[in-house]
Amino acid sequence: MPRTSPVPFLLRPLTLLTLLVLALAGALLTASAAGAAEIRGEENVVVAEDEVVDDDLYVTGGSVVVDGTVRGDLLVAGGTITINGTVEGDLMAAAQTVVIEGTVGDDARVASQVLRLGEQARVTDDLITAGYSLETRPGTEIGGDVLLGAYQALLAGTIDGDVTAGAAALALAGSIGGDVQADVGSADEIGAAWAPTTGVAVPRVDPGLTLTDTARLDGNLYYRSGTEAAITPGAEIAGQVTHEQVVVEDEPAGPAGPLALLIAGLRLFVTLFLVGLLALWLLPRAVTGAAGTLRSRPWLSLGWGALTIAGTAVAVLAVLVVSILLAIALGWLTLAGLAAAVVTTAVVLDLVLVLGLVLTVALLAPVVVACTAGGLLLRDRAPARFGKRVLALALGLLIYVLLRAVPFLGPVVALLVALLGVGALVVWAWDAARRSRARRRADRERDWDRGHDAGSWAAGSQPRGSGPAGPGHTGSGQAGSGQTGPGHTLSGPPQQTRPPWAGEGSGRQRPPEPPR
Repeated sequence: MPRTSPVPFLLRPLTLLTLLVLALAGALLTASAAGAAEIRGEENVVVAEDEVVDDDLYVTGGSVVVDGTVRGDLLVAGGTITINGTVEGDLMAAAQTVVIEGTVGDDARVASQVLRLGEQARVTDDLITAGYSLETRPGTEIGGDVLLGAYQALLAGTIDGDVTAGAAALALAGSIGGDVQADVGSADEIGAAWAPTTGVAVPRVDPGLTLTDTARLDGNLYYRSGTEAAITPGAEIAGQVTHEQVVVEDEPAGPAGPLALLIAGLRLFVTLFLVGLLALWLLPRAVTGAAGTLRSRPWLSLGWGALTIAGTAVAVLAVLVVSILLAIALGWLTLAGLAAAVVTTAVVLDLVLVLGLVLTVALLAPVVVACTAGGLLLRDRAPARFGKRVLALALGLLIYVLLRAVPFLGPVVALLVALLGVGALVVWAWDAARRSRARRRADRERDWDRGHDAGSWAAGSQPRGSGPAGPGHTGSGQAGSGQTGPGHTLSGPPQQTRPPWAGEGSGRQRPPEPPR
């Protein structure tokens, strides 16, 4: 276990990256609301050297090169971004590689794998960046503060303000006019990291904090790390140096080998068993119905399980894409507030879909399959008693946990159980919905028939299927005869439909009318 905690310098890049992406998305959504912006979107976008863009410029493309002048802000998203010219406003960029060789007249906010500022680069105000690597070459000038979160950073240029950094590896090799506050890793806990493949050379920075002979610091140096910084004798620090030792006590080594496997299996069994008990108590029809569906139609359940998982993934992506397109359209209509609501709703819906799928795959699917397998072992495919259902669940989960512990076979079993369980739940839910609709339709038809018959008798007419009846006529009434009025007798063959007040026996007379 590492002696120092990597949480500070790992959380900072994620937080910065999230903020930068949200800021870029918000600016794109409200671009049209500002009323003064030029939008370009191609595979390769080039602002020529003699070209001047008088307004803000919003660009998306695989490769973006700015050799000319942008008098407003530049918001750009692409694969590779190169700024050789001048951006008089702010720069907001999200890309794999960003190279700044020109001038940024205000703040620069960049989210990228690699950010490099060349010898001629000028950033008049602050630089805020998150990514894998940041490099400022000798000659780079930054007029404000630097806020960075990255795996590594090499600051060799001139920074007039303060530096706030969170990195596993940080090297100071230039001039810094303010204070430096950094959370850094240490050599004993940070190994060799994967270096992204980009079009520019990425420097190698040693883990921890390093100050080279060319480092000049006019303010104070405060850093948190598990080890001392490597400060060369030629480095100049005008203020105080404060080192906060970050120590995490070594945790005792956990069990290994068969014992660890046993503990992991027991933890999985207890978790699924508790979930199964809760499901059998709260959702007995769903669990038993899905188990019955899996027994009778296993291949159908397997197919629908695969389709459901794949369809959910596609639905999540579709909701996100549609919401972004709709938000952009609303932004063009200067409805930025509604656009933000659309994006928020889509994010919440995606979270609900993903969370529902994860819970179903990880918890409910094994419970359904375990109930099915346990019922087959007990030779009772549909246990009626709760105690026998619990026993079937325990037997099925025991087999599932044992199979999961087998090397190479465990992942295959987990995948099959997820597909079968999810598919059985989907098929059962579909069948239950169809049966519910059929019952409601039948109830409506029966209620209509009863109301129609009752209305016919109330109006003095005969039930459906009867012949004419009246004074001197014999109609199709009940078995036998009954008095319907003075001197009139209703008789004939049995009716198809009996009036609501008729009983089961024959010869029942219609109740006399109350006295008027």
